[in-house]
Amino acid sequence: MHELFPAYVVAELICFIIAFICLYGEKEIAWKVLIPFMLIICIAEIGSIPFKAIYRANPIPSNSNAWIFNILMLFQISVFSNMFNHLFKKYISSKPLIITGLAALFLIYVYELFTNKNGLWDYNSETNSVMSVLFICYSLYYYYLLLRDEEYVNLNSSPAFWWVTGTLFFFFGKTIYDQFYDTIKSQFNSNTIDLSFITTILIIILYSCWSYAFICKRWITLNT
Repeated sequence: MHELFPAYVVAELICFIIAFICLYGEKEIAWKVLIPFMLIICIAEIGSIPFKAIYRANPIPSNSNAWIFNILMLFQISVFSNMFNHLFKKYISSKPLIITGLAALFLIYVYELFTNKNGLWDYNSETNSVMSVLFICYSLYYYYLLLRDEEYVNLNSSPAFWWVTGTLFFFFGKTIYDQFYDTIKSQFNSNTIDLSFITTILIIILYSCWSYAFICKRWITLNT
């Protein structure tokens, strides 16, 4: 059962269900599009599981699940950028910032596809790294804009705050994990220890914050 539905997949499925319940009637497109986005994430994660066993048995590029996550990355770039644009435009004219970020990410993405030894079957790790740093910067910039705003915001029930908080925790943690993986692993004095539990924890934090954000969004909609 654990192999079929790891903890992070369960967290994603729960988040999708909450998103569907809370955002189905949402009028703001940036929020409503998170329903199909969560569905795509669940399909990608579940669909990638069989490839892990296949790749362990025969570790050749064509058996890797990297192509699934390369395709998923395009959705991540688009949806996250769209959401940050929606959040920023309350405070600034955000289109130039978001378009510049999108252009940079897609150029790096295409460059990696053509320079990777196995093309789509090699994970676009550089694009992922730049994307993570960009979304960390967007998250911190949102906090800066929020602090400067004179309007009172109850953070306990702010859907935008909790969505950004989950996003920041995930990408910041994932960036540290990716950059210092070898160092972290060496501290356990083992070359075989599985550190994937760190990623699992980060994913659970992300979708827990998002789930709460969706509930807050629904609560605000019902009371306006």
